[in-house]
Amino acid sequence: MSSPQLPTQSELFKLFVPLAVSGIFFPLARPMINAGLARSENPEWALAAFAVALSITMPIMSPLFGLRQVATALSTDRDMLGRIRTLTLTLGGLATVLLLILCIPPIYSFFVEDIMAIPPQISQMGAPVLLVLAVTPILGVGRGYYQGILVHYKKAGPIGTGAFFYVIGIGLTLLLGSHFFTLEGALLAAIASLIGQILYVLIVAIPTFPIIKNQMPALSNAIPNQNRTNRYLLIFFFPLAISTILTALVDPALQTGMARAPNPTTSLAAYAIAASLGWLARTPLWNAQQIVISQATNKLSYEKTKIFMLRLGLIATALVSLIGMPYISDFVFTTLMGVTGDIKILAVSGFRWMLPLIFLQTLRSLYHGVLIRQGLTTQIQYASMLKLPAIIVVLILGLWYGDLEGIYIAIVASCLSETLEIYWLNNATQKIYWSS
Repeated sequence: MSSPQLPTQSELFKLFVPLAVSGIFFPLARPMINAGLARSENPEWALAAFAVALSITMPIMSPLFGLRQVATALSTDRDMLGRIRTLTLTLGGLATVLLLILCIPPIYSFFVEDIMAIPPQISQMGAPVLLVLAVTPILGVGRGYYQGILVHYKKAGPIGTGAFFYVIGIGLTLLLGSHFFTLEGALLAAIASLIGQILYVLIVAIPTFPIIKNQMPALSNAIPNQNRTNRYLLIFFFPLAISTILTALVDPALQTGMARAPNPTTSLAAYAIAASLGWLARTPLWNAQQIVISQATNKLSYEKTKIFMLRLGLIATALVSLIGMPYISDFVFTTLMGVTGDIKILAVSGFRWMLPLIFLQTLRSLYHGVLIRQGLTTQIQYASMLKLPAIIVVLILGLWYGDLEGIYIAIVASCLSETLEIYWLNNATQKIYWSS
């Protein structure tokens, strides 16, 4: 029996390009929204309010992110797809209900103002924003469900197109809304995000219908009968859900720490801007995980894929670091995003401190892809459990010291926690028994 052909660096790059395109357009929405917020009537409050509302939404939405990986790996026939669809709709509906409960005024006030210690003016501005964002889980799970089908059948083109129109929808809504309506900036941003997501779902959904009808068999031999159960789906999905929940809790923890540090409003706003730019590189690298899942079939192909991913991470880190250079940073932060004064100074400095997180994202995607390919999703869960305790320790020490801006404490906490997570993932990957 001949050994399977190893992927070349050129083939891996061709696989990455459509994922990179979608990964660039999708996170572009956040800087675009921040640029609109920076030009609103109260930019500091608007930036902070939208960031706080989004950080509350993400821990509840985060378990849904793993559903895309489930759909990508297991959409082999219509029988399994029906089970995935049931799981997807159930979890999406549950997330929406939980977010609507958090929107109830006494619950919202207790959680945001009393627990997170967010200043009242920011909290009050964020309440209607959270209400709009509460309907996004259904759209998020729908997008992941259809994307999983497209990737499984190697027709990922509509994903990039959907991301493009997602950004266009947000941009047009912000532009028209600011000219023809008197909505508060953060609320307009939430509505723009909602409209963009609706467009995204429609664009990725339509091409899947002929795939399901003409290419997807009713039943295939790719999945054993004993795995055609809801229990198997939950076992496959549960560690991914726990991992994303713990990861999504990072932002609320960081914001809680920044709210108790010197100059909380400035740090919260600057962190939101710096993080949104960092995700311009981190999201394509996160999407590259799908390349590893599909290509790392044995030890030799893993080594080829690893070389590609490391090169990709170094190139991405180098390119994104250009944004932090003196004259380029003035153009990006001030001319494009409209950020000035203390927020701009702190955002530029914070962005430079965040650059190591880009390469760390490369390593996470590499190890996640291998472990998912091998069915070792529990190791991903265990690694993610290291992050939150590490962040809490660093935040406590930073606040105890008392003289540091909150954004710097938050970034150091993020870098340390992700380093610990990747250390665990690397050890788990090294212990894999590779079979051809």
